[in-house]
Amino acid sequence: MNPKNRHVRDTHPQMNCLDHPLIPWIPVHRKYLFATRYALRIVLILFFAAVYGVHSHGFQTAVPRERENSSNSKQSEKPQAAEKSQAIPEDDDRPAPLAPLPEPLSKLVAKATELNPTKTVFLDVPGKRLILRTEIACRTCVLEMLCVPEGIKEHETILRLRSKAYVVHTGLLALGMEPGKPAEFSPEFVAPSGQSVSIYAAWVDSDGKLQRHDVRQWIRHNIHRYYSGPLKSPPPGLQLPYRELRYDKFNSELLWYGPMSDADRDDLLTKWDNADFQKTIRRFHQESQSKQMDADFVFVGSRFYQDPETGQKSYLAEGGYLICLANFADALIDIREVSSANDGAQTYEAWTENLPPEGTPVLLEITPADLPEKSKAPPSEKDKPEAKKKSL
Repeated sequence: MNPKNRHVRDTHPQMNCLDHPLIPWIPVHRKYLFATRYALRIVLILFFAAVYGVHSHGFQTAVPRERENSSNSKQSEKPQAAEKSQAIPEDDDRPAPLAPLPEPLSKLVAKATELNPTKTVFLDVPGKRLILRTEIACRTCVLEMLCVPEGIKEHETILRLRSKAYVVHTGLLALGMEPGKPAEFSPEFVAPSGQSVSIYAAWVDSDGKLQRHDVRQWIRHNIHRYYSGPLKSPPPGLQLPYRELRYDKFNSELLWYGPMSDADRDDLLTKWDNADFQKTIRRFHQESQSKQMDADFVFVGSRFYQDPETGQKSYLAEGGYLICLANFADALIDIREVSSANDGAQTYEAWTENLPPEGTPVLLEITPADLPEKSKAPPSEKDKPEAKKKSL
Protein backbone atom coordinates (compact mmCIF):
# COMPACT_ATOMS: atom_id res chain seq x y z
CA MET A 1 0.00 0.00 0.00
CA ASN A 2 1.16 3.52 -0.74
CA PRO A 3 2.50 5.14 2.44
CA LYS A 4 0.45 8.26 1.75
CA ASN A 5 -2.74 6.24 2.22
CA ARG A 6 -1.68 4.41 5.35
CA HIS A 7 -3.85 6.66 7.53
CA VAL A 8 -6.93 5.53 5.58
CA ARG A 9 -6.32 1.80 6.20
CA ASP A 10 -5.40 2.30 9.85
CA THR A 11 -8.59 4.21 10.55
CA HIS A 12 -10.88 2.20 8.23
CA PRO A 13 -9.70 -1.43 7.75
CA GLN A 14 -12.62 -2.14 5.43
CA MET A 15 -11.14 0.18 2.81
CA ASN A 16 -8.70 -2.46 1.58
CA CYS A 17 -10.00 -2.00 -1.95
CA LEU A 18 -7.44 0.80 -2.33
CA ASP A 19 -4.74 -1.90 -2.27
CA HIS A 20 -6.03 -3.40 -5.53
CA PRO A 21 -3.45 -2.97 -8.33
CA LEU A 22 -6.15 -2.04 -10.84
CA ILE A 23 -7.32 0.96 -8.79
CA PRO A 24 -4.99 3.95 -9.11
CA TRP A 25 -4.08 5.75 -5.97
CA ILE A 26 -6.20 8.81 -5.40
CA PRO A 27 -5.29 11.10 -2.51
CA VAL A 28 -8.40 11.09 -0.32
CA HIS A 29 -8.61 13.14 2.80
CA ARG A 30 -10.14 11.46 5.85
CA LYS A 31 -13.08 13.87 6.14
CA TYR A 32 -14.07 13.24 2.45
CA LEU A 33 -13.69 9.47 2.67
CA PHE A 34 -17.33 8.52 3.34
CA ALA A 35 -18.73 10.99 0.85
CA THR A 36 -16.43 9.62 -1.82
CA ARG A 37 -17.44 6.05 -1.07
CA TYR A 38 -21.18 6.72 -1.42
CA ALA A 39 -20.60 8.74 -4.56
CA LEU A 40 -18.82 5.78 -6.11
CA ARG A 41 -21.73 3.53 -5.18
CA ILE A 42 -24.21 5.82 -6.91
CA VAL A 43 -22.05 5.94 -10.04
CA LEU A 44 -21.84 2.13 -10.15
CA ILE A 45 -25.59 1.71 -9.67
CA LEU A 46 -26.35 4.15 -12.50
CA PHE A 47 -23.79 2.45 -14.73
CA PHE A 48 -25.22 -1.08 -14.31
CA ALA A 49 -28.78 0.21 -14.61
CA ALA A 50 -27.89 1.83 -17.90
CA VAL A 51 -26.13 -1.22 -19.28
CA TYR A 52 -28.49 -3.99 -18.16
CA GLY A 53 -31.73 -2.08 -17.81
CA VAL A 54 -31.88 -0.07 -21.01
CA HIS A 55 -29.72 -1.80 -23.58
CA SER A 56 -30.24 -5.47 -22.63
CA HIS A 57 -33.83 -5.57 -21.45
CA GLY A 58 -35.28 -2.27 -22.65
CA PHE A 59 -36.19 -1.37 -19.09
CA GLN A 60 -37.58 2.08 -19.89
CA THR A 61 -39.86 0.91 -22.65
CA ALA A 62 -40.72 -2.63 -21.54
CA VAL A 63 -43.29 -1.66 -18.92
CA PRO A 64 -45.56 0.47 -21.09
CA ARG A 65 -45.37 -2.01 -23.96
CA GLU A 66 -46.38 -4.82 -21.66
CA ARG A 67 -49.35 -2.80 -20.45
CA GLU A 68 -50.41 -1.99 -24.00
CA ASN A 69 -50.14 -5.56 -25.18
CA SER A 70 -51.47 -7.27 -22.06
CA SER A 71 -54.94 -7.78 -23.50
CA ASN A 72 -53.58 -9.15 -26.77
CA SER A 73 -51.20 -11.54 -25.02
CA LYS A 74 -54.00 -12.96 -22.88
CA GLN A 75 -56.11 -13.64 -25.96
CA SER A 76 -53.29 -15.37 -27.84
CA GLU A 77 -51.91 -17.31 -24.88
CA LYS A 78 -54.08 -20.41 -25.33
CA PRO A 79 -53.53 -20.86 -29.10
CA GLN A 80 -49.76 -20.42 -28.68
CA ALA A 81 -49.70 -23.01 -25.93
CA ALA A 82 -51.61 -25.42 -28.14
CA GLU A 83 -49.16 -24.87 -31.00
CA LYS A 84 -46.18 -25.48 -28.73
CA SER A 85 -47.70 -28.68 -27.37
CA GLN A 86 -48.19 -29.94 -30.94
CA ALA A 87 -44.74 -28.95 -32.12
CA ILE A 88 -42.75 -30.23 -29.09
CA PRO A 89 -44.27 -33.26 -27.32
CA GLU A 90 -43.87 -33.37 -23.58
CA ASP A 91 -41.30 -35.80 -22.13
CA ASP A 92 -42.84 -38.95 -20.76
CA ASP A 93 -40.77 -40.54 -18.01
CA ARG A 94 -43.18 -43.40 -17.51
CA PRO A 95 -41.71 -46.84 -18.28
CA ALA A 96 -42.94 -48.73 -21.30
CA PRO A 97 -45.83 -51.11 -20.62
CA LEU A 98 -44.86 -54.65 -19.76
CA ALA A 99 -45.35 -57.22 -22.48
CA PRO A 100 -48.35 -59.53 -21.99
CA LEU A 101 -47.59 -62.74 -20.17
CA PRO A 102 -47.58 -65.92 -22.25
CA GLU A 103 -50.70 -68.02 -21.71
CA PRO A 104 -48.99 -70.71 -19.57
CA LEU A 105 -47.73 -68.02 -17.17
CA SER A 106 -51.06 -66.20 -17.13
CA LYS A 107 -52.73 -69.39 -15.92
CA LEU A 108 -50.34 -69.58 -12.95
CA VAL A 109 -51.52 -66.19 -11.63
CA ALA A 110 -55.14 -66.33 -12.82
CA LYS A 111 -56.54 -67.07 -9.34
CA ALA A 112 -53.96 -65.10 -7.36
CA THR A 113 -54.62 -61.70 -5.77
CA GLU A 114 -52.88 -58.65 -7.22
CA LEU A 115 -51.04 -56.64 -4.57
CA ASN A 116 -49.99 -53.60 -6.61
CA PRO A 117 -51.33 -51.45 -9.47
CA THR A 118 -48.68 -52.65 -11.93
CA LYS A 119 -49.89 -56.24 -11.46
CA THR A 120 -46.43 -57.62 -10.79
CA VAL A 121 -46.86 -59.00 -7.27
CA PHE A 122 -49.47 -61.70 -6.65
CA LEU A 123 -50.54 -63.45 -3.46
CA ASP A 124 -51.65 -67.05 -3.81
CA VAL A 125 -53.03 -67.90 -0.36
CA PRO A 126 -54.26 -71.46 -1.20
CA GLY A 127 -50.89 -72.26 -2.76
CA LYS A 128 -48.98 -70.57 0.10
CA ARG A 129 -46.78 -68.61 -2.28
CA LEU A 130 -45.95 -65.11 -3.40
CA ILE A 131 -45.49 -64.68 -7.15
CA LEU A 132 -43.37 -61.91 -8.67
CA ARG A 133 -43.78 -61.02 -12.35
CA THR A 134 -40.16 -60.26 -13.33
CA GLU A 135 -37.96 -60.01 -16.43
CA ILE A 136 -34.45 -61.15 -17.29
CA ALA A 137 -32.22 -58.07 -16.85
CA CYS A 138 -28.69 -59.49 -17.29
CA ARG A 139 -27.33 -62.89 -18.35
CA THR A 140 -23.59 -62.26 -17.94
CA CYS A 141 -23.31 -60.21 -14.76
CA VAL A 142 -21.26 -60.83 -11.65
CA LEU A 143 -24.00 -60.97 -9.06
CA GLU A 144 -24.80 -59.21 -5.84
CA MET A 145 -28.57 -59.64 -6.29
CA LEU A 146 -31.01 -62.11 -7.77
CA CYS A 147 -33.84 -59.58 -8.17
CA VAL A 148 -34.00 -55.78 -7.80
CA PRO A 149 -36.65 -53.09 -8.23
CA GLU A 150 -36.64 -51.93 -11.83
CA GLY A 151 -34.00 -49.33 -12.67
CA ILE A 152 -31.80 -49.98 -9.61
CA LYS A 153 -28.58 -52.05 -9.66
CA GLU A 154 -29.63 -53.88 -12.82
CA HIS A 155 -25.96 -54.46 -13.70
CA GLU A 156 -25.62 -56.71 -10.63
CA THR A 157 -28.72 -58.86 -10.93
CA ILE A 158 -30.45 -61.46 -13.09
CA LEU A 159 -34.04 -60.26 -12.63
CA ARG A 160 -35.81 -56.91 -12.34
CA LEU A 161 -39.24 -56.28 -10.82
CA ARG A 162 -41.52 -53.30 -11.47
CA SER A 163 -42.62 -52.89 -7.88
CA LYS A 164 -41.63 -51.40 -4.57
CA ALA A 165 -39.84 -53.73 -2.17
CA TYR A 166 -42.32 -53.10 0.64
CA VAL A 167 -45.06 -54.77 -1.44
CA VAL A 168 -43.03 -57.99 -1.47
CA HIS A 169 -42.44 -57.66 2.28
CA THR A 170 -46.19 -57.26 2.82
CA GLY A 171 -46.94 -60.33 0.74
CA LEU A 172 -44.54 -62.48 2.77
CA LEU A 173 -46.18 -61.28 5.98
CA ALA A 174 -49.57 -62.21 4.52
CA LEU A 175 -48.28 -65.78 4.12
CA GLY A 176 -47.69 -65.87 7.88
CA MET A 177 -43.93 -65.44 7.69
CA GLU A 178 -41.94 -63.43 10.22
CA PRO A 179 -38.78 -61.51 9.36
CA GLY A 180 -35.49 -62.51 10.94
CA LYS A 181 -32.30 -60.49 11.34
CA PRO A 182 -29.98 -59.20 8.61
CA ALA A 183 -26.26 -59.96 8.51
CA GLU A 184 -23.99 -58.22 11.01
CA PHE A 185 -20.43 -57.23 10.20
CA SER A 186 -19.04 -55.77 13.41
CA PRO A 187 -17.34 -56.72 15.66
CA GLU A 188 -17.46 -60.02 13.75
CA PHE A 189 -19.59 -61.44 10.96
CA VAL A 190 -22.94 -62.96 11.91
CA ALA A 191 -24.89 -64.67 9.11
CA PRO A 192 -28.45 -63.50 8.39
CA SER A 193 -31.15 -65.42 10.22
CA GLY A 194 -34.85 -66.00 9.74
CA GLN A 195 -37.31 -68.33 8.06
CA SER A 196 -35.97 -70.05 4.94
CA VAL A 197 -37.77 -69.59 1.63
CA SER A 198 -37.75 -71.60 -1.57
CA ILE A 199 -37.61 -69.67 -4.84
CA TYR A 200 -38.62 -71.19 -8.18
CA ALA A 201 -38.55 -69.59 -11.62
CA ALA A 202 -41.22 -70.29 -14.25
CA TRP A 203 -40.93 -69.16 -17.87
CA VAL A 204 -41.82 -70.21 -21.40
CA ASP A 205 -38.90 -71.38 -23.54
CA SER A 206 -38.30 -70.78 -27.24
CA ASP A 207 -40.38 -73.88 -28.09
CA GLY A 208 -43.40 -72.52 -26.21
CA LYS A 209 -43.05 -75.01 -23.35
CA LEU A 210 -43.48 -74.06 -19.69
CA GLN A 211 -40.29 -74.46 -17.68
CA ARG A 212 -40.07 -74.38 -13.89
CA HIS A 213 -36.81 -74.85 -11.96
CA ASP A 214 -35.15 -73.99 -8.70
CA VAL A 215 -33.77 -70.50 -9.33
CA ARG A 216 -30.39 -71.58 -7.94
CA GLN A 217 -29.81 -73.40 -11.24
CA TRP A 218 -29.30 -69.94 -12.74
CA ILE A 219 -26.54 -69.06 -10.26
CA ARG A 220 -23.03 -70.49 -10.06
CA HIS A 221 -19.91 -69.72 -8.08
CA ASN A 222 -17.85 -67.04 -9.76
CA ILE A 223 -15.41 -68.73 -12.15
CA HIS A 224 -14.39 -65.65 -14.16
CA ARG A 225 -11.68 -64.63 -11.75
CA TYR A 226 -7.98 -65.25 -11.02
CA TYR A 227 -6.74 -68.46 -9.42
CA SER A 228 -3.33 -68.48 -7.75
CA GLY A 229 -0.94 -70.97 -6.24
CA PRO A 230 2.57 -70.72 -4.78
CA LEU A 231 5.39 -71.81 -7.08
CA LYS A 232 9.11 -71.07 -6.61
CA SER A 233 9.81 -70.53 -10.30
CA PRO A 234 7.95 -70.50 -13.61
CA PRO A 235 8.02 -73.52 -15.92
CA PRO A 236 11.42 -73.49 -17.66
CA GLY A 237 11.33 -72.92 -21.39
CA LEU A 238 7.65 -71.86 -21.42
CA GLN A 239 7.05 -68.39 -22.80
CA LEU A 240 4.59 -66.61 -20.48
CA PRO A 241 1.87 -65.49 -20.66
CA TYR A 242 0.70 -68.75 -22.21
CA ARG A 243 -3.03 -69.02 -22.81
CA GLU A 244 -4.39 -67.64 -19.50
CA LEU A 245 -1.33 -68.75 -17.49
CA ARG A 246 0.92 -66.13 -15.91
CA TYR A 247 3.64 -65.99 -13.28
CA ASP A 248 3.99 -63.34 -10.57
CA LYS A 249 7.73 -63.20 -9.85
CA PHE A 250 7.30 -60.70 -7.00
CA ASN A 251 5.02 -63.03 -5.01
CA SER A 252 6.29 -66.30 -6.52
CA GLU A 253 2.80 -67.32 -7.61
CA LEU A 254 1.36 -69.09 -10.62
CA LEU A 255 -1.82 -67.42 -11.95
CA TRP A 256 -4.67 -68.53 -14.17
CA TYR A 257 -7.77 -66.53 -15.18
CA GLY A 258 -11.23 -67.94 -15.83
CA PRO A 259 -12.51 -71.47 -16.41
CA MET A 260 -9.91 -74.03 -17.46
CA SER A 261 -11.07 -76.62 -19.97
CA ASP A 262 -9.96 -80.24 -20.02
CA ALA A 263 -7.89 -79.45 -23.12
CA ASP A 264 -6.18 -76.56 -21.30
CA ARG A 265 -5.37 -78.79 -18.35
CA ASP A 266 -4.00 -81.64 -20.43
CA ASP A 267 -1.86 -79.27 -22.49
CA LEU A 268 -0.40 -77.50 -19.45
CA LEU A 269 0.44 -80.76 -17.70
CA THR A 270 2.80 -81.60 -20.57
CA LYS A 271 4.80 -78.38 -20.11
CA TRP A 272 6.58 -79.37 -16.88
CA ASP A 273 6.76 -82.53 -14.80
CA ASN A 274 7.39 -80.64 -11.55
CA ALA A 275 5.10 -82.04 -8.81
CA ASP A 276 4.06 -78.62 -7.44
CA PHE A 277 3.31 -77.33 -10.93
CA GLN A 278 1.23 -80.40 -11.77
CA LYS A 279 -0.70 -80.16 -8.50
CA THR A 280 -1.43 -76.45 -8.99
CA ILE A 281 -2.68 -76.94 -12.57
CA ARG A 282 -5.04 -79.73 -11.47
CA ARG A 283 -6.38 -77.53 -8.68
CA PHE A 284 -6.96 -74.62 -11.05
CA HIS A 285 -8.92 -76.93 -13.33
CA GLN A 286 -11.08 -78.31 -10.52
CA GLU A 287 -11.86 -74.96 -8.90
CA SER A 288 -12.69 -73.23 -12.17
CA GLN A 289 -15.51 -75.57 -13.12
CA SER A 290 -19.11 -74.37 -12.87
CA LYS A 291 -20.65 -75.16 -9.51
CA GLN A 292 -24.27 -74.40 -8.70
CA MET A 293 -25.15 -72.26 -5.71
CA ASP A 294 -26.58 -74.36 -2.89
CA ALA A 295 -27.08 -71.74 -0.17
CA ASP A 296 -30.56 -71.26 1.33
CA PHE A 297 -32.56 -68.06 0.96
CA VAL A 298 -33.80 -66.49 4.18
CA PHE A 299 -36.43 -63.79 4.88
CA VAL A 300 -34.63 -61.17 6.98
CA GLY A 301 -36.94 -58.21 6.36
CA SER A 302 -34.48 -55.33 5.80
CA ARG A 303 -34.82 -52.32 8.14
CA PHE A 304 -36.00 -48.72 8.41
CA TYR A 305 -33.99 -45.51 8.61
CA GLN A 306 -35.43 -42.39 10.24
CA ASP A 307 -34.09 -39.00 9.22
CA PRO A 308 -33.08 -37.23 12.46
CA GLU A 309 -34.05 -33.81 11.06
CA THR A 310 -37.35 -34.52 9.30
CA GLY A 311 -38.38 -37.67 11.17
CA GLN A 312 -39.24 -39.33 7.83
CA LYS A 313 -38.78 -43.10 7.68
CA SER A 314 -37.31 -44.93 4.69
CA TYR A 315 -37.47 -48.65 3.96
CA LEU A 316 -33.89 -49.46 2.96
CA ALA A 317 -34.69 -52.46 0.76
CA GLU A 318 -35.99 -49.95 -1.80
CA GLY A 319 -32.35 -49.15 -2.60
CA GLY A 320 -32.06 -52.35 -4.64
CA TYR A 321 -31.79 -54.92 -1.84
CA LEU A 322 -34.80 -57.06 -2.73
CA ILE A 323 -33.36 -60.57 -3.09
CA CYS A 324 -29.62 -60.56 -2.38
CA LEU A 325 -26.83 -62.99 -3.21
CA ALA A 326 -24.24 -61.00 -1.28
CA ASN A 327 -24.74 -60.13 2.38
CA PHE A 328 -26.25 -56.70 3.02
CA ALA A 329 -27.70 -55.27 6.20
CA ASP A 330 -30.51 -53.75 4.09
CA ALA A 331 -31.56 -57.03 2.42
CA LEU A 332 -35.20 -58.09 2.30
CA ILE A 333 -34.21 -61.67 1.38
CA ASP A 334 -30.59 -62.80 1.84
CA ILE A 335 -28.67 -66.09 1.74
CA ARG A 336 -27.64 -68.00 4.83
CA GLU A 337 -23.87 -67.99 4.26
CA VAL A 338 -20.89 -65.65 3.99
CA SER A 339 -21.04 -63.97 0.57
CA SER A 340 -18.86 -61.02 -0.38
CA ALA A 341 -19.96 -57.87 -2.20
CA ASN A 342 -16.43 -56.49 -2.58
CA ASP A 343 -15.33 -55.68 -6.12
CA GLY A 344 -13.39 -58.59 -7.59
CA ALA A 345 -14.37 -60.91 -4.76
CA GLN A 346 -18.07 -61.52 -5.47
CA THR A 347 -19.08 -65.09 -4.74
CA TYR A 348 -21.59 -65.66 -7.55
CA GLU A 349 -22.22 -64.94 -11.20
CA ALA A 350 -25.05 -65.58 -13.66
CA TRP A 351 -24.97 -69.05 -15.22
CA THR A 352 -25.37 -67.73 -18.73
CA GLU A 353 -25.85 -71.07 -20.45
CA ASN A 354 -28.88 -71.87 -18.27
CA LEU A 355 -30.65 -68.52 -18.66
CA PRO A 356 -33.36 -67.50 -21.14
CA PRO A 357 -32.81 -64.38 -23.30
CA GLU A 358 -32.88 -60.89 -21.81
CA GLY A 359 -36.38 -59.45 -21.49
CA THR A 360 -38.00 -62.88 -21.05
CA PRO A 361 -40.96 -62.71 -18.60
CA VAL A 362 -40.31 -64.85 -15.53
CA LEU A 363 -42.62 -65.68 -12.66
CA LEU A 364 -40.65 -65.94 -9.45
CA GLU A 365 -42.45 -68.12 -6.90
CA ILE A 366 -41.50 -67.59 -3.24
CA THR A 367 -42.79 -70.02 -0.62
CA PRO A 368 -41.90 -70.85 2.98
CA ALA A 369 -39.28 -73.60 2.73
CA ASP A 370 -40.89 -75.77 5.42
CA LEU A 371 -44.00 -76.38 3.29
CA PRO A 372 -44.36 -79.67 1.40
CA GLU A 373 -43.30 -79.37 -2.23
CA LYS A 374 -46.81 -80.28 -3.48
CA SER A 375 -48.38 -77.28 -1.80
CA LYS A 376 -45.85 -74.81 -3.17
CA ALA A 377 -46.95 -74.78 -6.78
CA PRO A 378 -48.81 -76.84 -9.36
CA PRO A 379 -46.68 -79.55 -11.00
CA SER A 380 -45.00 -78.86 -14.32
CA GLU A 381 -46.02 -80.66 -17.49
CA LYS A 382 -43.31 -83.29 -17.02
CA ASP A 383 -44.42 -84.06 -13.47
CA LYS A 384 -48.12 -84.63 -14.28
CA PRO A 385 -49.29 -88.29 -14.08
CA GLU A 386 -50.68 -88.13 -17.63
CA ALA A 387 -47.33 -87.09 -19.01
CA LYS A 388 -45.62 -89.96 -17.20
CA LYS A 389 -48.07 -92.51 -18.60
CA LYS A 390 -47.47 -91.27 -22.14
CA SER A 391 -43.73 -91.53 -21.69
CA LEU A 392 -44.14 -95.15 -20.58
